Amino acid sequence: MDAREFKQRFMPHYKLLYRVAYHLTGNAQNAEDLLQDMYLKLWQKRDELPEEATKEAYLVTMIRRLFIDQRRLKHLDTSAELKNEEGPPDERSLDHQIDSQDEVQQMEGLISELPERDGKIIRMHLMEDRSYEEIEQDTGLSQGNIRIIVMRTKQKLRQQFQKITKTWTN
Repeated sequence: MDAREFKQRFMPHYKLLYRVAYHLTGNAQNAEDLLQDMYLKLWQKRDELPEEATKEAYLVTMIRRLFIDQRRLKHLDTSAELKNEEGPPDERSLDHQIDSQDEVQQMEGLISELPERDGKIIRMHLMEDRSYEEIEQDTGLSQGNIRIIVMRTKQKLRQQFQKITKTWTN
C-alpha cells in the first residue's frame, strides 16, 4: 500500500477518531498525540492489516486499546518512580505492599489453573480491561456467554482466594 492509498483508506475517519481520542484523553494535545501514534502504527503494519481495518469500528477499537496501553505504561512508570524515591518507608505501607504482591501472585496462580478458555476470558476482562464486545470479537462467543463465564469465574476465584487467605491467617 502506498501513501496515496493509505490516505484514501484511513484519513476520512480522522474527525471521528480525533473526537474519540479527545474524549479519552481530555485535551487536544494528548488527543493529537494518540491519533498520531495510531496512524503511525497503521502505517507500519499497512501491508499486514485485515480488510476490516478500514472500518470505523476497527479503528475506534484500535485507538481505545492504544490509549489503554499508554495509560498502563504511564501508570507503571509512575509506580516505578515512587519505588525509587528516597526516604524511610512506612512500615505499615511496606507490609501492605508485600501482602498485595503476594495476593496478586496467588491470584495469578489461581487464574493459571483455570481451564484455558476461562483463564483467557478473565485475563482479557480484568487485566486488559477489555469490554464484552471486544472479547466477543476475539473469542467468537456471545456476550451473554462471556458475562456468565466472567461471573462464574470471578465467583470461583473469590472462593479459592478466600480459602488461601484463610490458611494464611490460621
